[in-house]
Amino acid sequence: MHVRTQVRKSTIFGQGLFAVEPIPRGKILCFFPIGAQVITEERFLQAVRENEHPIVRTGTRYAGKYYTIGNESEPYTFLNHSFTPNLLCHCGIIVARRDIAPEEELTLDYRTLVDDTDIGTYHDAASGREIRGFSARETLLRTAREFIEIVEGKEGWEG
Repeated sequence: MHVRTQVRKSTIFGQGLFAVEPIPRGKILCFFPIGAQVITEERFLQAVRENEHPIVRTGTRYAGKYYTIGNESEPYTFLNHSFTPNLLCHCGIIVARRDIAPEEELTLDYRTLVDDTDIGTYHDAASGREIRGFSARETLLRTAREFIEIVEGKEGWEG
């Protein structure tokens, strides 16, 4: 993590990851690929079908039909889902979508992290609404557009 965070009880689900310091819009918080293994989407879906907990818990769409897995001990494994998240994941780069205050829970939209099949179906803990991943193409387009918008809007952005 490139910012100070703390894992503690979440109001969303189980444990969550919370900001300990102010995080400005555009700040890179972490990189999922560092120390992770890259697997194919086919392998990820097999793990979901067979409920292979370490892969299911840590698997996130990297780019295209590839996922990163591993790093179970990293604090970012406690990022909970939100349909209105304060973080963006683009190809494994986690960046603040907006300014984040200390004590605020850090969240991601899991639709950009998981598959778009019927194999793994997730539900939002707050609303019960189904979380179904976007396609690999849609994920890349959505996250790339937003990442560009964030960086273009930050004069002197250095990450």
